[in-house]
Amino acid sequence: MSRVSFTVGVGIRGPIAPGIYTVGRKEIEVSYPPGINIGFAVIEFPKSLSTLFVVSWEDKGGKVASRLTGPGFERHLPVYEALSAIAELLLAYKLVRIGHADGRGLRTIGIGDTLVYFSAVDGVQTGDLNVGLKNYEGNSAWLGIQTNVDQHSTTAIAAPHVGSKSLPLARRYVRCFELLEHGFYSEAFIVAFSVLDDLVQQVLHDSLSEKGLTSKTERDKLLRGIKENRMQLYLGPVLKLACGQDISALWPASSEALEWLNTTRNRIAHSAEAVDYASAAKSIYACLRVVVALKENGLTKHDIPVELFRHAKITAAWTMDAPAWVPKGEIAESMDFRS
Repeated sequence: MSRVSFTVGVGIRGPIAPGIYTVGRKEIEVSYPPGINIGFAVIEFPKSLSTLFVVSWEDKGGKVASRLTGPGFERHLPVYEALSAIAELLLAYKLVRIGHADGRGLRTIGIGDTLVYFSAVDGVQTGDLNVGLKNYEGNSAWLGIQTNVDQHSTTAIAAPHVGSKSLPLARRYVRCFELLEHGFYSEAFIVAFSVLDDLVQQVLHDSLSEKGLTSKTERDKLLRGIKENRMQLYLGPVLKLACGQDISALWPASSEALEWLNTTRNRIAHSAEAVDYASAAKSIYACLRVVVALKENGLTKHDIPVELFRHAKITAAWTMDAPAWVPKGEIAESMDFRS
């Protein structure tokens, strides 16, 4: 039986004694080296702000090794299993040090916290080398390499949105992606669902008011009276009553997506179920797909940047066994609103 390992440098530091820890069937070796040799260069880690974890486990059936050596997106997925184990270790320390200096800065981690990571099977490096440590001026991690503070001219693109209230709905979904990047998967799911719920209620309020139900109190009573399968009913018969079409007419695959979204949300909210990266990614896509459908049919004025929607498509598509309502292949990667 093969043994898989992930070497992961993370931009978090805590009072974890160097050594080997057991989390479920995984072993995690913790150390604090000043840097790491990645073969063609030595990368320095941020001083006092980094930890190196080596997570290893027995690869029953060889499924992980098979994914790591494959050509498709599947090779990028096993790292999330390693990150979940690291997050569980960090949670134990945070749990006993809330409000204490030792707990400051400790939290759940995700792919956005990694400085560098790579994998090995039976000690032989397998799969991609991923370096997240950025090459900025004054950063000694990349010695001898020229730096460019804003290589992709992001400042010019961001300038119109600084100090403004542009794209308010998109800003709320940015928070969902931040939660996803840092390992807060259940929270990302709940926030994505809640933002959509707020938008759908506003659409219904506006449409019902145009239909003659001008009293907000009456509209509130109508909408708040729906307790079970609320999102499906809002976007189904209530939307059809208010706007003449339900969501299935605007997005034919919506029925299955909303059933999954509503059921999973209820398990998180009422049964304390934790979801993984894949479920969180699919929830953000499903919610944004509804927003796009409403926008394209004139039911909301909220704009979603195409780059944000494309990222939602890709993150949902690059999961194992993605359902039929998640776009695949060229459509998932296209820089447009097709899905």
